[in-house]
Amino acid sequence: MITFLLTFCSLFLLSDGAAELLNNPDFESTSFSGNWVCNGCTLSSSTDSFHGNRSGKVTHRTHTGVGLGQTVTVSPGNIYVFRAYVKILNMVSGHMFHNVQLRLKGTVHGHSKYVNVSSNPQTRRENGWVEVGFDYNVPSGMHQLSILFVIPEMQVNYIVDDASFEELPYDRNWKSEANARIASLRKAPISVNFQNLHGSGYTVEIQQTGSKFAFGSVVDASMIVDSVHHPYQQFYYDNFEWGVLGNALKWPQTEPVHGHPNLDKAMTAVNALRAKGKKVRGHNMFWGTGKTHPRWLNGMNSSEIIQSMHTHINDVISHTRGTLEHWDVYNENLHGMYFEEHTGHVNITKEMFYWIHHAEHGVKLFLNDYAVASPGSMTTAYKKQAATLKKAGVPIYGIGIQCHTNAHLNISALKYRLDKVAETGLPIWITEFTVNEVDEVLKANALEDMLTLFISHPAVEGVLLWGYWDGRIWIHDSALATGHDVTPNEAGRRYLQLYHNTWRTNESIPVTGNYVYTSGFMGDYTLRLKHNGHLVRTQHFTLDNGGNTVKVNMP
Repeated sequence: MITFLLTFCSLFLLSDGAAELLNNPDFESTSFSGNWVCNGCTLSSSTDSFHGNRSGKVTHRTHTGVGLGQTVTVSPGNIYVFRAYVKILNMVSGHMFHNVQLRLKGTVHGHSKYVNVSSNPQTRRENGWVEVGFDYNVPSGMHQLSILFVIPEMQVNYIVDDASFEELPYDRNWKSEANARIASLRKAPISVNFQNLHGSGYTVEIQQTGSKFAFGSVVDASMIVDSVHHPYQQFYYDNFEWGVLGNALKWPQTEPVHGHPNLDKAMTAVNALRAKGKKVRGHNMFWGTGKTHPRWLNGMNSSEIIQSMHTHINDVISHTRGTLEHWDVYNENLHGMYFEEHTGHVNITKEMFYWIHHAEHGVKLFLNDYAVASPGSMTTAYKKQAATLKKAGVPIYGIGIQCHTNAHLNISALKYRLDKVAETGLPIWITEFTVNEVDEVLKANALEDMLTLFISHPAVEGVLLWGYWDGRIWIHDSALATGHDVTPNEAGRRYLQLYHNTWRTNESIPVTGNYVYTSGFMGDYTLRLKHNGHLVRTQHFTLDNGGNTVKVNMP
């Protein structure tokens, strides 16, 4: 009987989700003995709750590094996922935002190790309950870890509720499942209906000429138009359908001298890409980290900065209108808030979206940030930011995720992070992707795995590499092609196989009746009907969700 109950409980846990490892995770018990602790602070029970009836209230913190915590038992090598909801109760004078951080403390071979695993830098009292969280791969030798809530300003009081800490299972069949999703998500049925077709010896060729799922790369604005770099250009034009200029559209480059904007270099490159049928993203309108804004903004007052921002938008859109598909509106603003800090406008990100949307209604507007996919320290914060904009009715189309990584990024963790951001209901674009590895086989395998995961994810609409040639790339060992002739290496050959063959439809089918049925990857197509090897009819069509029936009328 005991064996039966243990087996039943195990099956229940496996079928109903992972086992909860926290004690008193929902704070419904007012006794914190054996569960939550607050060293250097006071922990009490509160009836202000996110879920249920109670939460944990943290007050009287004695220094910046203390806060609520709980210790859990873990297994080395496993990945765990933590989630909780936090509400800060007061703002410290002089601060526009507070950063709710999650920190881990563990012991490895007798030595304590502290890791900052999550950052939520734009938290305000007016936000109410805010989700925080992380995923963490436990290192070898660590069997217990303590989860700590830390806010640098010790005067901030906060409450916590609805916490969870669970193991993230590794799916050994992830790739076969991903390939099944690819077939379901990215392909659609094709029916070809032949009318007035008589006789035999006919063959129909169905050739895909463009992909609905976006494959692209950053390009150098000078090299893409300079004939000296023909191999660089040819590799791009043969193997990508989307482009983004790495630097040429950024504000410091388009207006290094105040009042003298010059977009000639950028527009020459944009027009060259469009002339070849490529679609182009705009990167970026504003950027507020470090030295990424024009130096001449420094010293201006709030109204002068805002007026300069309006002028910049108008200058840029007057040149780019109708040529760009996307704009990254405020680049990496979880990592740098220059425009909030220097204008005093806590909601200026929202205003940027409205301003650009007003200037050009048709362009799709994005956030764009890193530490979301690799690493994942801001995954939950990014989700919160995008969801807040969407809920407020801000004209945001999608979420740009930078993913600069190596071959050791865990696929289960990467999928978890994509799933977390996808909870917003907004489309995702992998806007900057690199796999940095010296070992070309290792790099090729990781590149294939990650691209497979990206194209299999229902929220992801496209992937843009952040360079492909070792002669012009941000991270040298992420190159797909090398040398003067831009020759593909092992990773490059793997990409070419995926792009031109694995995820592209090209078929030749004998015609034996009035219909031919097949399926293909969604995108643009050319259909060629041949009779005894001779071309007799050419048609173009687009395959989208729901499929397409193509009628071929013979005279």
